[in-house]
Amino acid sequence: MSVEAVDREAATSSRPCTPPQTSWFEFLLEESLLEKHLKKAYPDPSPVQLIVQFLEQASKPLVNEQNQVQPPPDNKRNRILKLLALKVAAHLKWNLDVLDKSLSVPVLNMLLNELLCISKVPPGTKHIDMDLACLPPTTAMAILLYNRWAIRTIVNSSFPVRLAKPGPPQLNVMNQFQQEKEVTDNILKVLKEQAADSILVLEGALKLNKDLYIHTIRTLDLLAMEPGMVNGETESSTAGLSISTEEMQCQVCYDLGAIYFQQGSTNFDLYRNARDKFFRTKELILKIGSSLHCMIDEKRLAGYCQACGVLAPSESSSQPSTPYSQIHSCLRSGNYQ
Repeated sequence: MSVEAVDREAATSSRPCTPPQTSWFEFLLEESLLEKHLKKAYPDPSPVQLIVQFLEQASKPLVNEQNQVQPPPDNKRNRILKLLALKVAAHLKWNLDVLDKSLSVPVLNMLLNELLCISKVPPGTKHIDMDLACLPPTTAMAILLYNRWAIRTIVNSSFPVRLAKPGPPQLNVMNQFQQEKEVTDNILKVLKEQAADSILVLEGALKLNKDLYIHTIRTLDLLAMEPGMVNGETESSTAGLSISTEEMQCQVCYDLGAIYFQQGSTNFDLYRNARDKFFRTKELILKIGSSLHCMIDEKRLAGYCQACGVLAPSESSSQPSTPYSQIHSCLRSGNYQ
């Protein structure tokens, strides 16, 4: 063997053997691949990257022979891609904290609308007109998840965002960023117009006295089967991931508290509503204990509770006033000394 060949073999054998990234279309070809992939310790692509890839491919417009842009077709390929995206979200247990941080507003809007569609909520239906108590548990939970996301998105949009320092201008990137911003603004406008209805839907959910269920990979598979083969399992009271009444109310109270707190700057009475919802959230966290499904940022909750204690102190509260509340009381009375 020549010296060059020896050097070449040594260099090749010293390279780390990293498996190639799994491509999105491979999941279309092998039905069982998705669950195998998601069970890996560090799947590549990650679950949220897969959601983006599946929905991106399913929503690609077509260009016909006359170079006219057509909407994406409702064919078997695109339906499977949307179903795969929903399965990944089900693997993440529909955790809005994870999905919010990792997915853009347009992608999450598309994902949750697909969840509503597969949960048998007709497009264009006003959620306020639907009686949650009479709906199948997975349908009711899909409506709650969408409306929780809606008011969370409104609240998050009110926070200032620190923009990254711009690098050299790249036309394609700038155009793509501008298009996404326009789509996000349009979605946000619709969510704000429907905010009052979303709040009423969530307030109505607090009156429910039954456990709910959210779709799992299994129930999504059943929904994709041919009609007549499911035997009603997806609509039974035990299909899907169980969400206790307390877990559901804890999440809803926290999200309602956040939207009431945001609106309190224009209607001071809403600070009291926010206070009640946040303190109810604290009570429910103590009652629930550890929960895989109900995730609340307790540091942020403590901050909200402290702010509400200053802005809308409870008359029945026996807790001593804090320095914050004393300062606020002096400012409101004009006692600047």
